[in-house]
Amino acid sequence: MYKMNSFNNKKINEKKWSFLSKIIKFFIIFVIFFSWYHYINYNNFINESLISDDIIIEIKSGDNFSNLWNKIEELNNNYYKYYIKNNTPDFELQAWSYKLNSWSNINDIILSLNKPINDEISITILEWWNIYDIDEALNKKWLIDAWEYINYVTDKEKINALKEFFPFLWDIETLEWFLYPDTYMVSISPFKINNFVIKQLETFEIKVYEKILKNLDTKTITDLVNLASIVEKEERNNNEKPTVAGILKKRLNAWWMIWADITVCYPHKLTSEECKFSITKYLYDKNDYNTRQMVWLPKTPIWNPNFTTINATLNHKETPYWFYLHNVSSWKIYYAETNWEHEQNKVKYMK
Repeated sequence: MYKMNSFNNKKINEKKWSFLSKIIKFFIIFVIFFSWYHYINYNNFINESLISDDIIIEIKSGDNFSNLWNKIEELNNNYYKYYIKNNTPDFELQAWSYKLNSWSNINDIILSLNKPINDEISITILEWWNIYDIDEALNKKWLIDAWEYINYVTDKEKINALKEFFPFLWDIETLEWFLYPDTYMVSISPFKINNFVIKQLETFEIKVYEKILKNLDTKTITDLVNLASIVEKEERNNNEKPTVAGILKKRLNAWWMIWADITVCYPHKLTSEECKFSITKYLYDKNDYNTRQMVWLPKTPIWNPNFTTINATLNHKETPYWFYLHNVSSWKIYYAETNWEHEQNKVKYMK
């Protein structure tokens, strides 16, 4: 009986040890795999490009490498924390502005933060950007806080102060009309919104107002720039812009709704990228901008048009057409004199 119990206990112990061995082996394999996985990811983190575009960040008093992820979102992970713990920079962050170049990895970023900048950078404002696009672009480069630019260019007091220097400004709610799209060199130590806005207005004055608008009355300039802002987005091809402008003017003069879908987003304070996914959502809104639901022009321009578009709108082309549409893939434009022809074009080309 004793031998039998001893034998059974031995079997039980062997089973326990076998089970324990399996657990230990599994644990070892898990640890090896886990370590290998994080080793690969950590090395990828060190070598990968973390910055996709040139940006400017401002380091303030009290900032340090441990909370740098507050400035650079891509550093908000455990790999950065491990990296900075084991690769402590041999310098302290100084309160200043710094430029981080596109495609910088973590080593490049750390090196850049030891080289405060004290010069100018170029900022390109595109033709189809509105004040919400511009604000977003400046914010992404760490030049301003979100909505700082928007608040400035819609501030009644600031607009009134600028009237003294720019003859084309009048009783308007926003500077959206005259913030000329161009490439600007701006100081970033520090960046000053008022200086940037004045540069935009001066550029409009030189490139547009002095050339083609100076002898026009305020009402004509108002309607012209407003309509040009629609033409800017409705037609990409400069050669077709005079024709499109002529069609829209013809509709206005006939007291038609001009049916420019691109106007529906503006009262919702969206960027041009956000608008792409929201047009259908707002098509039936009734407000001061939706030209599908109202006769005449929007309350203000919806973008800041360039010289070519304003000139094309001023010197529009007279045609027999009342309608136009674009092929969604090629963007080729097709005109029609009647609604029946327009509907036929939809069937043939809107694919």
